[in-house]
Amino acid sequence: MARPKSATDDAVYEVLHEAATPLTAYQVLDQLRPHGVQSPPVVYRALERLEKAGRVHRLEGLNAYFACCGRDHAAGTVFAVCTRCRRVEEWSGDGIDRLLEAEAERSGFAVSGRTVEVRGICATCRGEAAAAGGHAPHGHGREPARGHDHDHDH
Repeated sequence: MARPKSATDDAVYEVLHEAATPLTAYQVLDQLRPHGVQSPPVVYRALERLEKAGRVHRLEGLNAYFACCGRDHAAGTVFAVCTRCRRVEEWSGDGIDRLLEAEAERSGFAVSGRTVEVRGICATCRGEAAAAGGHAPHGHGREPARGHDHDHDH
């Protein structure tokens, strides 16, 4: 049985919610050390509970976590990761899910899970590069965090 939500869960979520880019578990731990959280397993357990609750996502390619945008993910999600600024956008994966389901059915494959991550350069970074003749230093800061700009009330 899963352990109930804890104050650590809230603290971990808050760190991820405030972060401009996905963070590793150890980066989360480093931010929580001044608040008394000293143990990596405590952070990993909180991240696991938050992920199961749908409040955070794990990017397998980066081995990092970020706060969910708050939309319903029943149709699936594609995570678009900017390779310059590391921000993440959550796209609807509805069409991709249908394609994967059809292909799995055709081949007799029983899908137990999936994560679709797309890497590239976000519109903001592309705009900065174009404005600077392709040599822009990156500095658009924390807004909008993770590629979207709405409240994260859970």
